[in-house]
Amino acid sequence: MKFLLNVYLDPADPEVPALWARARPAHEEAFARTVGRSGELVDGQAFADPSTNTVVRVRDGVLRVTEGPYPGTGPEAHADSHCVAHATSYYVLDCENLARAVELAALHPAARFDAVEIRPLMTPAGWEM
Repeated sequence: MKFLLNVYLDPADPEVPALWARARPAHEEAFARTVGRSGELVDGQAFADPSTNTVVRVRDGVLRVTEGPYPGTGPEAHADSHCVAHATSYYVLDCENLARAVELAALHPAARFDAVEIRPLMTPAGWEM
């Protein structure tokens, strides 16, 4: 089964050490090596800083393009879509089951600071599950 791991971090959270921002590349590389050695890593990339984001929306046929930092902020966003934490990286893993994906996600340092989201990926035929 393939799973997408989205790694999130809230830079405004006082519980998140400033060290994480400086140490992130090393943490990401170490995690990628760990899941790579297991043979379960399909793909993974770190994202650029969210200040470089471009957000595209089409509402009532009108194209709206806004620049970072987050898709859920600004006057064009809905009140219920506010987003402070942002994705810092993603990994696609090919694991035996969800329990194994959880085990691997727990190894990522961001799981201790904020969150690692796991989403099963679908094939063109539907769920692999």
